Amino acid sequence: MKTSFYTFSYIDRLGMPIEAVLEQVAAAGYEGLDVSATWHDDLDPGLFPREARATLKRAADRLGLHIEACVTHLPMVEAVKNGQPLNLSAAVDLAEELGAKVVTVHVGGAQDTDDEWRTAVATLSKACACAEPRGIIIATDGIWPPTILDSPERVLRLIEEVGSPALQHNFDPCYLHVCGLDPGDAIGLLAAHIAHVHVKDHKGRYPHFEHLIPGDSGGEMDHAAWVCALHDAGFDGYAAVECFTDHPLDRACTLGRRTMTEAL
Repeated sequence: MKTSFYTFSYIDRLGMPIEAVLEQVAAAGYEGLDVSATWHDDLDPGLFPREARATLKRAADRLGLHIEACVTHLPMVEAVKNGQPLNLSAAVDLAEELGAKVVTVHVGGAQDTDDEWRTAVATLSKACACAEPRGIIIATDGIWPPTILDSPERVLRLIEEVGSPALQHNFDPCYLHVCGLDPGDAIGLLAAHIAHVHVKDHKGRYPHFEHLIPGDSGGEMDHAAWVCALHDAGFDGYAAVECFTDHPLDRACTLGRRTMTEAL
């Protein structure tokens, strides 16, 4: 298993310079990066500026960081319904240009209707038809109660219905734990489909909880337990530390990396 750091909170939310952020990530010892598939406040991956793409790739190459995943943000089902520019094909284009292997998508679907499920299957089937020939994975991002993917079983059902090897899962042990689900049980069910991991910590339970840096004081995650379960399941991809705008970059990088190193 390799470690990466997700830059969205710092480059896109806080507007920090690309090269300064990546230099801190590299200095902390990470091997890779997750980046946003959209730029700053834009919603459409197709609008990601050419200059920013080039700067990201150039800085990552210079620092020996592999860009592993491009992360989309709009809830997919709602975006399709409301005509918002989810544009997964453009996210796949961006991933290919940056050398990333994964595009993540929040499936959404707050009403959990048959129509929402059909929309999810159709939209993901189309995205996978674009991604599969290019060797890129579309990964459903996280298991979350107010969506149609509220359990590992539902993730497995969606993957089976789409029926494309390009559709896999972005595993988030923290959000499982927040919801009272056992990350180890989820790994047992989804191991063959876990393509990427997002790593967080938390205090409290859904819907009243707080995000923490992995390993932070008060954090409730047993990172060694899920790391061991993933290792035993044969996972050898990237686990990306995901932090938030109230987590200072230097501390997020160093504490997240130390926590993952100890768990590994």
